[in-house]
Parts: sequence; C-alpha cells; structure tokens
Amino acid sequence: MKKIFIITLAAIFIVGNYGCKKFLDQVPNDRLTFDESFATRTTVEQLLANVYSTLPDEMQQRFPANGNTAGAWTGASDEADYTLPNSFSNNMNSGNWDATTGQVNTMWQQYYRGIQASSNFIANVGKCTDCNISGTDLVTRYKNEARAIRAIYYYYLLRQYGPVVLLGNEPIAADAALDVISKPRSSFDECVNFIVSELDASAANLPAIPASGDDYGHVNKAVIQAYKVQVLLTAASPLFNGNTDYSALKNADGIQLISQTTDQSKWKKAADAAKAFITTFPNFTLYTKTGSTPFLTAFLSCRDVMLTDWNSEVIFAKGNAGITTLQYDMAPNHAGATGGDKGGSFLSVSQQMVRAYFMANGKSTDDPNSGYVEDETLSTFQAPDDVAARQVSNMYVNREPRFYVGITYSNRKWINPNSNIITSFEFNGNAGKGGISNTDYSGTGYTQRKNLSLSGWSTGGRTNIYFRLAEIYLNYVEALNESNPGDPDILVYLNKIRERAGVPTYGNGAGQLSVPTDMRDAIRRERRVELAFESHRYFDTRRWKIAETTNKAIFGLDIQKNLATGFYKVVQTESRVFDKKHYLWPIPNGEIQKVPLLVQNTGW
Repeated sequence: MKKIFIITLAAIFIVGNYGCKKFLDQVPNDRLTFDESFATRTTVEQLLANVYSTLPDEMQQRFPANGNTAGAWTGASDEADYTLPNSFSNNMNSGNWDATTGQVNTMWQQYYRGIQASSNFIANVGKCTDCNISGTDLVTRYKNEARAIRAIYYYYLLRQYGPVVLLGNEPIAADAALDVISKPRSSFDECVNFIVSELDASAANLPAIPASGDDYGHVNKAVIQAYKVQVLLTAASPLFNGNTDYSALKNADGIQLISQTTDQSKWKKAADAAKAFITTFPNFTLYTKTGSTPFLTAFLSCRDVMLTDWNSEVIFAKGNAGITTLQYDMAPNHAGATGGDKGGSFLSVSQQMVRAYFMANGKSTDDPNSGYVEDETLSTFQAPDDVAARQVSNMYVNREPRFYVGITYSNRKWINPNSNIITSFEFNGNAGKGGISNTDYSGTGYTQRKNLSLSGWSTGGRTNIYFRLAEIYLNYVEALNESNPGDPDILVYLNKIRERAGVPTYGNGAGQLSVPTDMRDAIRRERRVELAFESHRYFDTRRWKIAETTNKAIFGLDIQKNLATGFYKVVQTESRVFDKKHYLWPIPNGEIQKVPLLVQNTGW
C-alpha cells in the first residue's frame, strides 16, 4: 500500500465515549453515505466522539499501543517496574525495541488517524441539517472542538517522536497520490507554533468551562489553555531547547529539526501561559476534604482528588475502559482473598519512589536531619487509613501524607475498609513470591496504591484525569523559576501544593522550612511526588535530559527473603538499558520506507 496516514471511511465510524456524565453510545449505520453521516445531529455527535476516541486511556498501560494510544509510561520510568514478562515497558527497559516494533508503529498511526478523523469532521460538520435548530451554534462549537483535539494529537506525537509531519488543515483524500502525502518533518519550533496557533484559534469559539453536565469531557477554553501550557513547557525544556545532541537531525534540504540555540524566552512563554490559566479560571481550586486531624485532612485530600470525578481541581478528564485493569495491576495478589481484594501485584513501585516522598517534617529523605532511616529495623506506627498501630519498617514511619496515598507496603492494612487483610510482600507473606506459582507478585516489595478504588480493583466507572490544577501550579513555578528566578510567585504556588499535602511550607515564618538554595531541584522533587503515577515522570525525566541517570536501575526489597532473614534489605531488582537515542521514539521504519523524505531520529 503506497499511502501513509490515510484511514478508511469505516474507521471514521468508530465511536469512543469521552464524557463521564452523558454521551452517545450508538454507532452510525455503516450503510450511510459519507454525506448522510454528517446530515443529522445524532450521527454528527457520534462522529465527534470518534474524534475524541484517540485520546490516550492511560489506565491501559498493561497493554500499551494495543490498538490504542496508552503508553508504557509508569513502568518505563523510575517510578515502578511493570512485572509482567510480556510487558512492553520491559522491552523498553531492556533496550529490546526499535523502529520496526509494533507499538512504535501503532502509536504513530493511531495519532495520525485521529488527526485525519478530526480534519474530516471539520470539513464536513457544516452539512448537519439540525445541529443549530435549538438556537445554539453547535456546528461552530463542534468544529472547534475537533480543531483543538487535532492540535492536541500533534502535541502527543511531538513529545514522543520529536518533530513530526504537519499535514495541513484539509483532510487527505483516500485516493491521494504518493507525492501529495509525501511530506518531510517540520521543525520542532514550527510544530509548536502550529499547535499553539490552532489551540488559540479554536478556544475563541468555545465556552470557558462546562456549562452543564453534558459538557463534561468536551474541550473548552480552560482545557485548551492547560494543553497550551504543557506544549510550551515541553518546548522550553532542555530536550528540545538548544539540544546539541540533535545537531545532525536535519531534513534532506538541510533544515535543522531541533534548534541548536537555547532560547530562554521559551520559559517565559510557558510561565505566562500558566499564569494566564490561573488568572482566567479562578473557579478551579485545589481539592480538599476534611479529616479529624490536619494529617488526615491532607491524606484524604491527596487520595480522593484522584477518586472523586469532576472535583474542583479537575480541568479535563475522560471516560475510560481500563480502570479495572489498572486497579488489578495495583492490587496485591493476596492469598485466599477474592474479588477486588485479590489482584496481580504487577505495578511494583521502586525504592527510588519510596525515597522520593518527603518526611512528615517536610524534609527530603536524603537530608541528614530528616529522620529518615533505611535499614531493617521496625517501629510501631499507625497509617492514616488504619484502625490500629502495626510493626512496620522505619522507612515508612513519619512520612508525609502523600506517601501513604501512593504506596502499599508490608504490614499495611489493605485499602478496602471492609476487609481485614494486612498485606505482606515478604517471601512467605500473603502476597509474597513464595506462595505464588506464576509471576503475579511484586518484584520490589511494594505496589502502587494511588488511584485505586477503596473497594478494591473490581470497582470501575471513574474517569481518567488528564489535567488537574496541581499540574498547572507546578508547570508555572518550573517555568517561572527558569525565566525569572526569585519571583515571589514561585514560593506562593509551590507552597500551595505543599500546604494541601500537609507538609511544612518554605519561607521565613514560624513552622516553615528554609527556602531551598536549589529551587530547581526543590520544584522537581515536589513535582515527582505530587504527580506520581500520573504519566508525568517518564516525560519529565526526558525533557529535563536526566533519564540516562534515573533510568539505569530499579531498586526494591529482597523479595526472596522473609522478615527475619533480610526482606527489608534494599537490593537492585532490575538493570535497565537507556541510551541517548531513547529520549525520543524512532519514526516507524515502515513510514520511512514509504516516504523517503522522512528522516529518522538520531541514533535509531
């Protein structure tokens, strides 16, 4: 087949449910003609749902790029190890993938199919005969939703593959000749400028925020501005801003695809965009929930922000198909348990992530005055969601609330309040390797807990959060610190995150910690913890160009041992391969063979 990026009419009729309060679930009759499918509001809304359907459902990370755009981001970062023999994240971590790998091709094609579906929708939605009968201009609204989603798909391609091919605004005909679709990659800056301009143009014709329950899950001005912040932050980051490692990455005509000169003004653009979001959309607030103590209040707030659909902090979310799959992967494989209390133990959190959380006193674990102890000694401690104190490793004592939100560790009460299970990952424990005949055990002695239903893995029906306000704050302070260090807003918004998390803020007042001398490091540490297990760490370590340091090994506990014989000894559980070429995915080999104008990413 000589064509690239082309999808068939049948593919346009695939429907994805992107709302969580109400949306269509009927597939248009495949016997309709192309024009007929755009004639009525019913089928138009189904086709609009298809435009949204390529948005990544990151709950499906066990099966990344399995006909979808879910990534292997958690297991391919230093947050965790996806302990499944056939997991694609394991292939990535061992270096066993290249430009011919199926997932590499699938992700590329799926996003371009989404782009083509968006362009087809934009070009044809005006044929709708009953979309505007109610007095609301739905044609203009739907057209601009599709325009924004198309720009968002380009962004997802950009952060993963680097500079990509911009197809233009018109849909490509199914019978287009090879010379029509043979285009070189645009430069990274050209891609960013196009994405930002498309986001700005589409936002002008959309509502600011959801006006009713039916609007949840649709893009609006707030959603678009949030994506704009993310695009500009990515563009300002070292991976794409003056990265001389890509000096040879040029098109055949010599055009440099990634700028070789660092431009500090890009950080200001990102900071300005984030501040504009904060100023323009004051209705979004950090989610809080009241507990009987300040510590419990912080714990409940940080836990339930992920469990409460469309709370005050959620900017954009989507219905998902994979929440129970993800939750099964997080839940320990408890011996003798049933239903939602017995999972697969697949998402094995790293010791690096355990160390990353702060202490209750707000200090980092590598601060010699923090009180953190990493040895095999035990103390009696009661977790915030437990009914009793238990003997646990000193590593888990007096940690910040977000630690107890994020990590299931040995001798921790299981998350289901109606269960009496106490999880143990030691060799002969109820979730330990000794009693499990297959690979369904934690490889590190921990599992992910954040974003897990309180009733266990089998309860679904929640949304996949794409943006929440905490990320906007963290994007803002990062960009502001790089563009205008010392700006008072840096501490203001960084402290908002810490205050909600229940840890001491930075400053000169009573009960505050001294302002960090290395503010960049402090911001990155805060981001790592606050956004843990939300598909950020993978991309953060790459855009900062630190993955060749962070992604070399995974550490955990000695799961071959019991408590009395050394279970709590920290050992290396996985050796990883990360070369400079791995900062970007390769362009699929099949696409380069079809279109020789496409140049391959450096190192592949």
